Amino acid sequence: MRVMNIVNSGILTFSNIRLDLISRRLFIGRNQILLRNKEFSLMEYFLKNVGKVCSRTQILEEVWDRNILCPTNTVDVHVSSLRKKLKKYLPLNLIKTVHCIGYILD
Repeated sequence: MRVMNIVNSGILTFSNIRLDLISRRLFIGRNQILLRNKEFSLMEYFLKNVGKVCSRTQILEEVWDRNILCPTNTVDVHVSSLRKKLKKYLPLNLIKTVHCIGYILD
């Protein structure tokens, strides 16, 4: 069962994924996954928008500094890196590409 839950203690959960916003740690089951800062922020954004299609532009505006101009492929590179880290512990790819639009965590 894939249920997204925001716990008052600053933890986002989805399926067996747990993202601790205070300690800035990601867990899949009992395994801690080490993330770089942007990967963490990207995962937080996806967890706060489960089931919603997120465009690359929306992701850039929310995760990257709004005053910095970045090409949209910056998002693609970071999503690819995040997927590789998650793939070691998840049987399915939960971050799906929506052709010509962006991504969805589903």
